[in-house]
Amino acid sequence: MRRVIIGHNQTITRQVGLPVRGTIKVRAGEHVGFGELIAETTLPARFEMIDIPNHFNVSPEEAETMIKRLVGDVIARGDVLAQKDGFITQLFRAPGDGKLVSLREGRITLALGQEKMQVFAPMPGMVAELIDGRGAVITLTGSVVEAAWGNGKNAQGELIFWEELEKKGLGISSSEVKDKIIVFKKAATAWQLRRALRLKPAGLVLPALNPEQLKSTRESGVAVLSLLGFGEVGMDVASLVLIESMSGQTVYIVAQENAFGPKENPFLILPKEKVADLGLYKEEAKLVPGVKVRLRGEPYTGMVGIVKDLPSEEMVFASGLQSPSVVVICEGDQVINASIHNIDLIQS
Repeated sequence: MRRVIIGHNQTITRQVGLPVRGTIKVRAGEHVGFGELIAETTLPARFEMIDIPNHFNVSPEEAETMIKRLVGDVIARGDVLAQKDGFITQLFRAPGDGKLVSLREGRITLALGQEKMQVFAPMPGMVAELIDGRGAVITLTGSVVEAAWGNGKNAQGELIFWEELEKKGLGISSSEVKDKIIVFKKAATAWQLRRALRLKPAGLVLPALNPEQLKSTRESGVAVLSLLGFGEVGMDVASLVLIESMSGQTVYIVAQENAFGPKENPFLILPKEKVADLGLYKEEAKLVPGVKVRLRGEPYTGMVGIVKDLPSEEMVFASGLQSPSVVVICEGDQVINASIHNIDLIQS
């Protein structure tokens, strides 16, 4: 069983940080906007190893006597790194600006150039906590639909539905979807998905994703969410009702993975007007009779229902799996016995 957040007034936190220590650009308690700089650092653009024994055709021991620099030395392009004296003096010069970071057996390792690494706020919110030298924890309260998969990108835009765009019948232009987040209520065909990606909206929200479409969505510059993971199913009722309430409003796709810390699910969020709760979070939902769940696994993927019973004895399913079962009442009073491993417990 896994928990999934689908509800209003949910407080979400997100760690935003560098993989190494750097300079934090925000303060605790400060409000940040989408895309605002959180932290930055400077790293070498590349590393280069220079084999002095091979270059001068000498032993490693001889090469070490020819090296003119020490570990930690800052160097400029053209500086002499090693010198072999003789009838004709041979020099080896630095190929670029940088720093000597290692000397071993006559081999020099250089860190060359500089490359700035920055991390930005994936959503607007409050800085709840600073992470020592790395970044910050951002928190935001709003209407949230948690997804099973995202392509690692964040986006901001007005939420619109693909089905509404198609009703126009005169074609959809890029200008119509610029800075928009498009939601598909039903499974997108390969043609629809290609067309949507070519239009280059800010983001796409899909009920599920065909595995054959994975490569194109990963490589696209468009932020993409798949609510139910992989397959060809329509959107579940719980997610659809909540997302319909977001129509025409500015929402955020948060799918970028953390550089450190626990792996977190991507989500779609519509911020609430009030300031985010900095510490009073809702009690985590528990699997008990009366709670709302969503089913996974064919033929029930995406169906939403209420838990009726939790039998004490394990059940053997048609697949051969033996596990604890959950009795769920779905639409039309349909009663389904599902494995606990195929249940999403909805936090709402």
